[in-house]
This record gives sequence, C-alpha cells and structure tokens, in this order.
Amino acid sequence: MKNWPLGPIVIGLGGFCVLIALGFWQVQRLQWKNAIIAEAEQRLAVPAEPLPVSLNPKRDDYKRVEVSGRFDHDSEQYVLTSMPPNGPGFEIITAFETDSGRRILVDRGFVPQALRDPAKRADTFDRGVVEIEGVLRWPSDTSRFTPDPDPSIREWYSREVPPLAKALNTEPVMIVQGPSAGPGWPRGGKAQVNIRNQHLPYAIQWFAIAGVWALMSILWFRKVARPDADA
Repeated sequence: MKNWPLGPIVIGLGGFCVLIALGFWQVQRLQWKNAIIAEAEQRLAVPAEPLPVSLNPKRDDYKRVEVSGRFDHDSEQYVLTSMPPNGPGFEIITAFETDSGRRILVDRGFVPQALRDPAKRADTFDRGVVEIEGVLRWPSDTSRFTPDPDPSIREWYSREVPPLAKALNTEPVMIVQGPSAGPGWPRGGKAQVNIRNQHLPYAIQWFAIAGVWALMSILWFRKVARPDADA
C-alpha cells in the first residue's frame, strides 16, 4: 500500500473502542443488578419480622414482615392488571391502621373485573383486628406511557407507592399480602423477585455492533488505501 489513510483509522478504532466500552459497561451493570436481585431473594428467604419503625426502600424492598391492625375498607383503590388464567382484573390497595397507630398501604391481592364491586365480595371485609403477613414493596412500574389515575372511580394504572400513599393519607409503605387461604377474593400471589434485568442482551448487542463496526472499518480502510494503480 502506498498510503495509510489516517481518517478511516481514527474513525474505525475510535468507534470500535467506544462500542466495546459500552459492552463492558453493560457487563458491569449486569453484575450490579445480579447483586441486587440476590439480596432481594435473600430477604424473601428470611422469616417475617415485625414492621420496622424506620424503613428504606432500597434496603427493605422484598423484606417479609407481619403486622396487626384493621383495614380501612372504605379507602379501597383499584389498580388495573391481569392474572393468568383469570384474565383482566384489579389489584386491591387498601389503607391499614396498625395497632401502634401507623397507617400504611396493603395490596390485598387480585380480583377479576366482575368482582370489582365490594358488594360482590362482602364476606372478605373483616372489620375487626387482623394479623397479616406479606412482603414490603415499592414497585417502580410507571413509565411515560402510564395514564394518570382516575380518582372519580378510584382506578389506577400502576402501584407506585408515593401517589397512592398521598391519596389514602398513609405512610409511603406498602405490604403485599401473600397467598390467602380458601377460595375467596382478593387473592394474593406467591412473592417472587421481579426486578427488570436486560443488561446481558444489551451487552451482547453492543459487542455484536462492535464486531460489525470493525468489519466495516477494515473494508473501508482497504478500499481507501489501495494503490493509485488499482483505483
């Protein structure tokens, strides 16, 4: 070759290094997210403990707790969702007043659309003191596409704790009840860690793009670096 084109070399190597760096960054994020998931799964494996006075969403998410008190069933709210094989329905979110005087949120579980009306499941409205066990959760399931709630019909489209707590005048704390005994509704589900983790496919994607970039850069370099006689 008669010349070494500096432009294609700089662009090719620079782009390749950037793409490789993005791939390794996603690998680091993957390790970080796996550690978070492992910590959450470890919390789920520990027996329930009394509701702590001081709570931290990052530290206490997925912690098993137990508490005694009364439901404020008049505060019931409905989060649109679905549960196979029952189809579309609602998560029932209710304020709960503990024996110690705290007011928190409780996700009582799922009801089908046909049972949204409380009158159709009046037998599940225990007005006395009850003991509940569940998992502390601060779900992050709101996106820019999530519709605003409709207070007139108490309908919500996510379980984000702060706005629900504000609407029901509670602490920004939510317990998700576990599976309920018997055939009644609402029905809680088995607690499991549900933390989004897409860093591995993102890493593979960046490494694949880096490989394509390297190949195209080599072809470009060979083309522009050919001797003048071959032009």
